Amino acid sequence: MSLHSAFVAFLLLFISSNSFAGHLFDVLQRMTDADQQQNYQGTFILRKSDDLSTLRVTHGSDDNGVWESLEALNGEPRKIVRRDNKVISVFPSRELVIIRSNAKKQPLHWQLPENISQLESSYSIKQLADDRIANHPALVVDLIPNDKFRYGYRYWIDKNTGMLLRCDLVNENNKVVEQMMFTSLNYLAQPPPSSFDLEQFQDYKQQLLDEPETRAEHSTPLQWKVNELPEGFVLIQSTMRYSQLSGDQKQRKPDLLHLVYSDGLASVSVFIEKNEGIEKHLNGVSSMGAVNAFGNPVGDYFVTVVGEVPVQTVRSMAQSTVRLP
Repeated sequence: MSLHSAFVAFLLLFISSNSFAGHLFDVLQRMTDADQQQNYQGTFILRKSDDLSTLRVTHGSDDNGVWESLEALNGEPRKIVRRDNKVISVFPSRELVIIRSNAKKQPLHWQLPENISQLESSYSIKQLADDRIANHPALVVDLIPNDKFRYGYRYWIDKNTGMLLRCDLVNENNKVVEQMMFTSLNYLAQPPPSSFDLEQFQDYKQQLLDEPETRAEHSTPLQWKVNELPEGFVLIQSTMRYSQLSGDQKQRKPDLLHLVYSDGLASVSVFIEKNEGIEKHLNGVSSMGAVNAFGNPVGDYFVTVVGEVPVQTVRSMAQSTVRLP
């Protein structure tokens, strides 16, 4: 029996009973690790709210690290390339190149979360019937939230490689609110050549989006706390940024406190800035597809909470955010 066959047999053994849910988390974690080492090209569709996009993806893993590119096949022509922390977006019709050189190391398209084995406290896992996506056999599992403060996830995972072939984001009413699905996928024996060369766009207007930021705990005496956090959510980022109201950034200090809370899968951003009047801020709830936001004044400040979580989550977090004495 080959190593691959042994792994598949091991996988099928553990998913045959719901009593091995913890082991299934472990198996999915192994698949996550395997996914990062794949070389592939494919096409997938992405549905967000009422928007449907078709994109071509190329992914390579070589001695210099992992890189990938996305090319839009409908709508405005655009291409995005990522290597390490640099993300370059090209818009040929506008002759525009946007460069972010300190972007977080996040994939350009949906993948299994890196820490899936740590999600057992917030989600339950359930195996569904096997399926086939883009002509690849798929293991199908549900990650079901243990409360009403986060969405659920349904994953279709290539049984041979661990590649995420499809993902449905399911809201508290069991309705699919976002979806990614491959329509074609070809694995490559060798890393694909990276044909992207920024010099070919030297005549385009180039825009650098990197925003100066500082650790909040070192730059401001303000202290804030969210009193009502869903179980499992912890603070993972605290930085100062510039608000849109700050004008000339060269003449002013960062004035927007940005806090990020996550349970390891879902994440929520809390923005705190000076209250410039109700007409200048989002007041109350706003929704767009899976993304919900809630704005709430707190004395001389305004708190806005945004995330791919239910409305009740952003509302309770915004209304329970307080400034410590």
